[in-house]
Amino acid sequence: MEEMKDDKPKRESEVGRHGGYRVGSGRKRRMEEHEIIQKLTPMEDLAFNVLQQKIKEGDMKAIQIFMQYFIGLPTQKIENKIEGNLNQVNVEVIKVNKDEIEKSLN
Repeated sequence: MEEMKDDKPKRESEVGRHGGYRVGSGRKRRMEEHEIIQKLTPMEDLAFNVLQQKIKEGDMKAIQIFMQYFIGLPTQKIENKIEGNLNQVNVEVIKVNKDEIEKSLN
């Protein structure tokens, strides 16, 4: 008897190349996310109590986490300055200063 030949194209990872599909890569499936949530749910009250205690103690990191989840991150302003000719373009990206964000939280 002849062996059945698999004509299905192989994934890049199966032929030894980098990139493409890899076991365990990418976003977790909905069932996996649900299982993780089920495992973490018993610790929910403890986590909130610890966060509350840290905020009472004045822990800036705890306060920052609370504010980010409660009111959201502030809108970030990104300024782009483009100079040059058609053959050469220089881009200057100005990032938000983290110290300024912390000052605004105080």
